[in-house]
Amino acid sequence: MPPSSLPPPPPPTMTMTSRLPLQPSWMSTESYSLLLLLISAMLFSTMGVFLKLASNSGLPATELVLFRAMYQGVFVVLGLLHWSPTSIAEGGDEYLANSSSGSSGSKRILLQTPFGGTPKVQNVVIARGIFGGVGFVMYFVSIKMLPLGDAITLFSIYPIITIALAAIMLGEQVRSVHVLATTASLAGAIFIARPTFIFGISSSNMNTDDGNDDSELSSSYYWVGYITAMIGSCCGAAVMTLIRKAGTIGAHALQLLFSWAVFGISASIVFGFLLQSIDGVWYIPTSSRVWMYLIAMGTVGSCAHFLMNYAGRLAPAGLGSIVRSSDIVWAYMWEIVVFGQMPQPLTWFGVALILVSLGAVAVQKFWDEQEKKRRISDTMADEASTLLSAVHTNNDNDTNGGDNSNSDSRVDYGSRTSSS
Repeated sequence: MPPSSLPPPPPPTMTMTSRLPLQPSWMSTESYSLLLLLISAMLFSTMGVFLKLASNSGLPATELVLFRAMYQGVFVVLGLLHWSPTSIAEGGDEYLANSSSGSSGSKRILLQTPFGGTPKVQNVVIARGIFGGVGFVMYFVSIKMLPLGDAITLFSIYPIITIALAAIMLGEQVRSVHVLATTASLAGAIFIARPTFIFGISSSNMNTDDGNDDSELSSSYYWVGYITAMIGSCCGAAVMTLIRKAGTIGAHALQLLFSWAVFGISASIVFGFLLQSIDGVWYIPTSSRVWMYLIAMGTVGSCAHFLMNYAGRLAPAGLGSIVRSSDIVWAYMWEIVVFGQMPQPLTWFGVALILVSLGAVAVQKFWDEQEKKRRISDTMADEASTLLSAVHTNNDNDTNGGDNSNSDSRVDYGSRTSSS
């Protein structure tokens, strides 16, 4: 049958049966993906250290986003040049020849279809890039314009929004343990960040060491920071949901990263122009130390971003957002180690709440997987029992049929003898 007459294969989806690199044999793909998201959260908090050090030099937030997107974009493009699509969703085609080069679709590279191979995939990947680019700018601007505790607390709302979005868009089940874990995580973030709109202005929640102290509230533009923080939180929820959606329809992680780089660069330029009077004027740093911070920020941030997009396709968006929200714990640990911030009693209580929320998710996930294994075992036992019963029935039928045929042959032979 010629290739042109073959029916098109169904669109590929991410399966939970394939093993990921370095995945332990005893851990399911979904649980391993959640572990990768936890590592991603740790790396993002490390990126925040270099971001904070670089921003102390006076670089505008939008310029930092531009550098992050361009730095990451270089490695993403190299990856797109190296790897080829393995499915129609990624841009490959095993049946139709490439009309422009005459080569088969397997010879293509991902850079030829950087946003995906089908309109459905392209829509999701592009939407992920738009929300990701805008959300990243909103995050950087909020950190610059608000007291750090206020900005972090407002961004910590996004797991709640993610659970709601995932239930609506992906049909994910909203379980009581997820709601409790999210609530505990948000409460922990509040105790760690100590936002001024809850705890008021005091020496315990001032962050004078990073240039974001509560004097920012005296600025005539401080209210813009609250708006950008809420927009950024909504964008973060949309990103986690869209990454998971992209995984279910077969998008490649590099396509998601390329989309973010494109729209991250675009958003930084647009908002850099619109918010110039608030964010500051772009300039090229001359200090080698600042460049070292920028390179470290780009390297660690790119690794964290890759893990988030790679693993986020395979893990439930709601659970993934809860795990990702643990970055505030690791960030605060860096505050103590690097910046010498003295922890408060309420801070440790907040850390405990977030760790409890992660533990609740882990325990629930463990019991879910045990229940899944039990159901699979019961199903296999039932199928084996049914198969054995069918074999015994066939054997009985064959035995009875053989006896009847022998009897018939004897009768027939006797009748032929008598007739002769």
